[in-house]
Amino acid sequence: MPHPATADLTGRVCLITGAAAGIGRAGALAFAAAGARVAIADLNDATSVVDEISAAGGDAISFIADVADPMAVERLVADVEGHFGMLNVLYANAGVHSWGTAVESTLEDWDRSLHVNLGGTFYLAKFGVPALERAGGGVILTTASEYGLLGARRSIAYCASKAAVVNLTRALAVDHAAEGIRALCIVPGPIATERGLEIFKSDPGLAEAQDALILLGRNGQPREIAAVATFLASDAAGFMTGSVIRVDGGTTSWYPV
Repeated sequence: MPHPATADLTGRVCLITGAAAGIGRAGALAFAAAGARVAIADLNDATSVVDEISAAGGDAISFIADVADPMAVERLVADVEGHFGMLNVLYANAGVHSWGTAVESTLEDWDRSLHVNLGGTFYLAKFGVPALERAGGGVILTTASEYGLLGARRSIAYCASKAAVVNLTRALAVDHAAEGIRALCIVPGPIATERGLEIFKSDPGLAEAQDALILLGRNGQPREIAAVATFLASDAAGFMTGSVIRVDGGTTSWYPV
């Protein structure tokens, strides 16, 4: 049997949420470049991502879906499986961030963070795992955050929900290994997405403090997260499951003294 030296997703069908922009968009483009057929789901129109994939000779389709709505996720999985005939990779990437301490955060902020970040991941697994089983196995990728490994100021809902995603992924790995399903959690650090850059523009002090933590001296690029996701979804990572993979420029590796 040849050694799977490269991340080859030829013939795989990958569903990625939160893929109209940022990390999700980069992931969709990378999956398609690796040979996958890609289903893109987002609250916003992702037609431009589909067009970019199609122009490069790939196969993609987009859906408008709110991952906080379990029935919407159930329909999404059914529509993707119906369109492509199978489903091999679930990539739960959609997420929201709200600022605030426990006192400052509104109940709506708390609920939305849990429903999107944690609930959306759970719903994709709940309704997607049977589709992976029908395909003979597959991969579940989740997106957590460095904020899910460490406490951060005025981000209590985000910290709590992303920490839960980390252990939810481990539980999925335990529950579904016997069915040939691998579950892996990607933990991005400071990444230069459109949303992230806007946050730092509004609070230069936050950007300065975070930059001081990055051992590699720069923000990561969405394509660098996408490269890791593509590898993990492929047979090249076939002996990995339950893993929490930090792609953070070293921010969570040291005590800054």
